[in-house]
Order: sequence, then structure tokens, then C-alpha cells
Amino acid sequence: MNYVLVGMLISVTLAGVNFIASQNILSTITIFVITNAFFVLIVKRQMHKNQLKTHRYHQCFQFINSFIISLNVKGSMNAAFQSGYEITDESTREIIDSIKDLNEEEKLSYLIKYFKFDIYRLFVDTIKLWNEEGGDILKMSEYLINQARLKEQYLLNCETIHRQKTIEFVVLWSISLAILGILRFALSQFFNKISGSLFYQISVSTIVLFTLFSIYILVMRVSNFDLEGWKDDEK
Repeated sequence: MNYVLVGMLISVTLAGVNFIASQNILSTITIFVITNAFFVLIVKRQMHKNQLKTHRYHQCFQFINSFIISLNVKGSMNAAFQSGYEITDESTREIIDSIKDLNEEEKLSYLIKYFKFDIYRLFVDTIKLWNEEGGDILKMSEYLINQARLKEQYLLNCETIHRQKTIEFVVLWSISLAILGILRFALSQFFNKISGSLFYQISVSTIVLFTLFSIYILVMRVSNFDLEGWKDDEK
């Protein structure tokens, strides 16, 4: 999603509502600038971190799942790693290609720097144990696979709930701002009497800025879920 474009549309909307309700050009321009800056400096950065975290975990889950299944069927670390490699995206493949001179166990250990999740560290420890002592890899990794699937399902559920909450937020605030704009024309005579009041001007701008603050709260909640081992400043 292009959050700069979304920010521009919301900036125009909020500034337009402010101008319709207050007829104040200065406050309208101020709200437009603040909203644009908010989306460029905060929303875009925060949502990029959120998308990176979720995408990286999906890649991690698919890699682990494919690796273990292939290892169980073929019994070869090389074949299992190749199977995991084939289901990853281009950016992950670039990382793996950069360490092609390492053996499979060393590659798995190196990828801890990329898949910075506790579940991946557990996966690497399990594979090392299998490589040293042998055994049934499916039984050895049963707990690992269950935990990875639970976390994957948790992540998918979070994404679904966040989409629902975002839609509800947009609908409710759209109705609220529409009512504010409609009242300007429905109560035109009353508006002419109070439009020059400083208190009224501040009140209108405060309502519009509170909408912006509500968007900030929504963004922080949408991006606030825990994938153990990952920190928000990861790259």
C-alpha cells in the first residue's frame, strides 16, 4: 500500500472538513501539512516495520516447514535446504546466495541473522541435534512444527482482526466528519454568528486533529503484536 498517497487523500479530506466547518485558511493549511508529515514520518515507517516483520515470519514458517518435510522424505540436508530455498522470495534467496560457500548447517546458523525469531533458533538447534545423533526428524520437530503453526495462525488472525478494525474505524470517523460538515450548512445562520469566535475555530481544529490522533492509535495497535525474538528496530 502506498501510505504517502493514502496520507495525501486523508490530508485533503481533513483539511477540507476543517475549511468547510471553520472557513479558516490558516488552520486548514496547518492541518494539511501536519497530516502529510504524520503519514510520511510516522505511519509509513511504522507500517513498513509491520509489513517487514509479518512477511519475514511467513517466509520463516514456509522455510522451516518445507525443510523438515523434505528432510524427512529424502534424508538429505542438501535436498532439504534446496527445498526451503525454492519456496522463499527473491530477497531471501539473495541472502542465501551470498553464503553459498558454506555447508548446510552453517547456512542455517547464518540465517539466524535474517530470521530473527525464537522459533527459528529452535529449528536450527533441532536440525543440529538430528545431524549429530540421527532419529526421526518429524518426532524430534513435532513441538517445533506445532508452535510454528500456532504462531502462523495467530499472525493470520491478527491480520484479519486488524482489517476489520480499520474498516470500522474508517466508517465511524467518515460518518462523524460528514456530520460536522453537514451541520455547517444545516445551521448556516447559527454558523454565521459563531464562525468568528476563537473558541469555535479552536474546537473545529481540535476535532480534526483528534481524528489524526485516533489514526495514530489505530496504527500503533495494528502493528503491536509479538513474534518472539524480533525487535521493532530489526532490518
